[in-house]
Amino acid sequence: LWKCLWGSDLTFQGTNPTLYTDDAYDLVENEFLNNYSELARFIDVLNNTPLSLLPCELEKIFNVHDYLKIMAADILLGNWDNYIFNKNNFYLYHNEKTGKLEYIPYDLDNTLGIDWVGVDWGQRNLYSWTTSSNRPLFTRLLQIPAYRNEFSNNVNDLIATQFNATVFQTKALQMQNLISSAAETDPLRPLDFGFTFEDFTNSINSSWGGHVPYGIVPFVQTRATQALKQLENISSFTRIFNVVPKFQSD
Repeated sequence: LWKCLWGSDLTFQGTNPTLYTDDAYDLVENEFLNNYSELARFIDVLNNTPLSLLPCELEKIFNVHDYLKIMAADILLGNWDNYIFNKNNFYLYHNEKTGKLEYIPYDLDNTLGIDWVGVDWGQRNLYSWTTSSNRPLFTRLLQIPAYRNEFSNNVNDLIATQFNATVFQTKALQMQNLISSAAETDPLRPLDFGFTFEDFTNSINSSWGGHVPYGIVPFVQTRATQALKQLENISSFTRIFNVVPKFQSD
């Protein structure tokens, strides 16, 4: 398990696994083995395989289809402090059951419109979430028509079923009602930015200002509306889930 910190852009540095044993890729399981070979192999395949062969070779060692779902969710949520925009805040886990690496996002506080870098995340284009050329897991996958179409389908499906103002309004109110009494008495709430309890109750539908330019539901409404405008033509595809052998006997 590698905890990928700021600087983890997954660009190719060489085939020698020791080239990746820096602070960006922090091995946090089986550290005593100090084995970076699976990570180095993944980065090599991702960066250096011709695009025509990349789906076949990458899917042998990486759970591509689940990552395409995460890509869609990250971008709809406005999660910019992630791999795609800020080369930050994800794990890579070597799944011993499948033999593949899994991408796991974490630390999603900078989402739903929160901004520290002067970008309107409700308006940003789905397909150019980063303008950097050194995000191969995003840019190279989008260069493959089948993956680009699958990503687009994932965005469309999330908006239809979960990522829309109606669903978020209902869920946000349920969660707010659940934690209101605790939030009101929480001594930590006002310490960072002076958030009042009124700010908490208004946060579903109203912006706070500063680095919080959106209320939660207005962000979702803006992001979903813009995403649907930005979506390219979608073709049907076969949705693929994790497939493992079912052994009938020894």
